[in-house]
Amino acid sequence: MINKKHKWLIGALMLATATFSCKKDLLDIKPIDFVSDVAVFQDITLTNQFVNDIYGSLLSGFERRDFGWTEGWASGFSLLDMMTDDIEGHNDLPLNKVQAGDLNSQFSEGTQMWAANYALIRKANTLIARIDGVPTTNTALKARLKAETKFLRAFAYAELIKAFGGVPLITVEQGVNDDLEVPRNTYAECVAFIVKECDEAAAVLAPSYPDAADLGRATKGAALALKARTLLFYASPLNNPGNTLSRWDDAAKAAQQVMALAPATYSLYPDYYQLFMTKTGNKEVIFAKKFARPGRTHQTAWMLHMSIRPNPWGAWGAFHATQNLVDSYEMKNGLLPDQPGSGYDEQNPYANRDSRLDRSMLFNGSQFKGFTVETFQSADLSVFPDGNAAERTNGDRTKTGYGLRKFIDDRYLTSDAVYQGGDNDWIYMRYAEVLLNYAEARNEFSGPDGTVYDALDAVRAREGQPALPRTFTQATLRDKIRNERRVELCFEEHRVYDVRRWKLGMTYFNGPIYRMNIIKNANGTLTYNRRALLENRVYKESYNLFPIPQIEIERNRKLTPNP
Repeated sequence: MINKKHKWLIGALMLATATFSCKKDLLDIKPIDFVSDVAVFQDITLTNQFVNDIYGSLLSGFERRDFGWTEGWASGFSLLDMMTDDIEGHNDLPLNKVQAGDLNSQFSEGTQMWAANYALIRKANTLIARIDGVPTTNTALKARLKAETKFLRAFAYAELIKAFGGVPLITVEQGVNDDLEVPRNTYAECVAFIVKECDEAAAVLAPSYPDAADLGRATKGAALALKARTLLFYASPLNNPGNTLSRWDDAAKAAQQVMALAPATYSLYPDYYQLFMTKTGNKEVIFAKKFARPGRTHQTAWMLHMSIRPNPWGAWGAFHATQNLVDSYEMKNGLLPDQPGSGYDEQNPYANRDSRLDRSMLFNGSQFKGFTVETFQSADLSVFPDGNAAERTNGDRTKTGYGLRKFIDDRYLTSDAVYQGGDNDWIYMRYAEVLLNYAEARNEFSGPDGTVYDALDAVRAREGQPALPRTFTQATLRDKIRNERRVELCFEEHRVYDVRRWKLGMTYFNGPIYRMNIIKNANGTLTYNRRALLENRVYKESYNLFPIPQIEIERNRKLTPNP
């Protein structure tokens, strides 16, 4: 029987099927399901496959499975943004408990995040410890694989610290006789390590790869973008209570290193909706987890739901954008709906809005696959648009009046309402985020200047939003930047961490969540109420960090919990 303490030593050296492509001739040399660690580090081809397996260990929003249902139902989104004021999840989702104020050490997403990232780190440590001894004349490939792995290890640590704060830094290959109980390092120590690893990786990695088989591998820009994101978090109020301005300066300069690679390497993709579907020639993507058909590798299907009318466009759904989020989308003139002079019409609420709203969500009147989406209810509450009275209480129907369009590749949605599963990549980092990171860091360091406005205007201009008037104070521009992040990066697992690092959870996550309620009157007109109360959320300051998983505290007596 294998001791629990040592299970990972066996698992770390198993080669699973790689999730992104390698060159076919390489894969044809030694098709394998399992090889020994000796063989892996005696053959550079197998070493390369081992690195591919490390990539495959990355968690993505398309894949998390922790619902306790059958695997078929659980394949798909488990967005951490369901913990925010942007999304209301289906009744059965565990993240709804967090919305209600129940975030504890049994939090399943946190447990999975901890385990998956440390599994990746263990594999990375093994590779980094042994790759120098791999016999090969291709020294450039060996150096690149080592640099890629350093980036992946840094990426895993960055994911851990933004969720949990300081974590144990394990940077060497551990053996069965080593002490596996390791105390937590400070947040600052973790940041310093990540920055060092990113700098070392960036010095080796190329800005891009000419071979399509290498798409998805870490690049120089990916390492620099991760460094910039990490430094932005380090400068933020949660981790910088004294507001040391030099941290903001460091973050801005790191973002500039990525911006210096534009436009040769990076640029904004011209279409906001298609950027999440376009897998080749997309210069906005900096780092993503690759998926490839054939084979249904993830299902965004179950994010569609019964707000889509008429049938057959009805599907089980877990995703419901809130009115709180919808209200953050500007009008075409650049003003928010509640600002004087915006032109917002309460009874025509989706007219003349930022086009990112239509490209991210389905709402009443949206055109989708040749149908008109209907989310209203009849004035006679027993009748819904399709005449099916039973669906008045159907839990699968939209809870907020909104559904998901972003990420849904309707090419794979057939006329009989069967969704074949998406193959679009999960994007971890893209160029628009870098521009927003720069704008935030630079504004916090020195206040508004032309470079801050230029970065924001570039993001806004893609979908036709007007350039900002250059009259903002530092404080008012801060609010604008934060709102721009909310809109541009919605559903990409940024807000769950952004609000926490800004220490604004009590402002946004502790209070009322609204839905759009629409009544179809007897004369056929519609009455909109955009501030119908859905529920009241509960948040505590202690939720700014996720709890250390209880099972990990039991395994490691030196692991102190978060407050």
